[in-house]
Amino acid sequence: MTHSIHALDSFFYSSMGVYAFQTQCEMLADLGYDGITVSAWSGSPLTDLTLLPRVREQHGLKVEALYLVLHEGRNDHVLRRIIESVEGVQLIELAVQTSVNGSPAILRFIESLLPIAERRGLRIALYPHLHHVTQTTTQVVEICEHFNHPRLGASFNAYHWYASQEGKLQQRLDAMKPWLMQVVTSGSALSQLGWGGVATMEPVDRGEMDNFALLAALDRIGYTGSIGVLGWDYGGDIYLKLQRCLVTLRDMDRRLEKHVSWADFPLK
Repeated sequence: MTHSIHALDSFFYSSMGVYAFQTQCEMLADLGYDGITVSAWSGSPLTDLTLLPRVREQHGLKVEALYLVLHEGRNDHVLRRIIESVEGVQLIELAVQTSVNGSPAILRFIESLLPIAERRGLRIALYPHLHHVTQTTTQVVEICEHFNHPRLGASFNAYHWYASQEGKLQQRLDAMKPWLMQVVTSGSALSQLGWGGVATMEPVDRGEMDNFALLAALDRIGYTGSIGVLGWDYGGDIYLKLQRCLVTLRDMDRRLEKHVSWADFPLK
């Protein structure tokens, strides 16, 4: 099926600097993207979250998610305050990078967010991330099953799935299906020259990971949400790389609709 396509604001970070939030939105709108995921962390160009409700009106973009990173025991109160107050977004993507007090404390923090999500009509998607406490889709699904709460789900990031070498793509997506709230992808190849010394992060038409197979697997589980484009420290002409990603993903959608049988191959 044809998916909406959004970009993560991390696409605009490079070793030479970070594009202003206004510029990010203008570029994505000019290219024809449907939305953007924004990050709230130190160094983010979006220092004023009150701008989020205006993004749709000013740029025609949906704020697909607000991405937050938990350092349990260090920034719990900051994240809770953001979730209590942020407007203009319905999905919080939450990565758990570090913990002072271990798994029980992480679970207590997540539990403390659920009444807030209920009251404010938000959803919280746990985000598997390489080199983080919650690194794999398996870990994230276990937390979702533990709480079994309608406001708590999971994101699937194909880059981090591939880089962690979790494997079994269709099996992992099948397990995530009851909880899946968001999908993100990029191009990637396993290489010590890549991010974290594990895998490269590239435009979706590059690398060894098969994004056509990913979209086919998502179609098989009936995923109808947006597909996010991930980038980090790409450099060069960001606009052209965003353009290539958008054209590639839309062409893959078109091919899958026209040639469904092309996706009928077993996934390892």
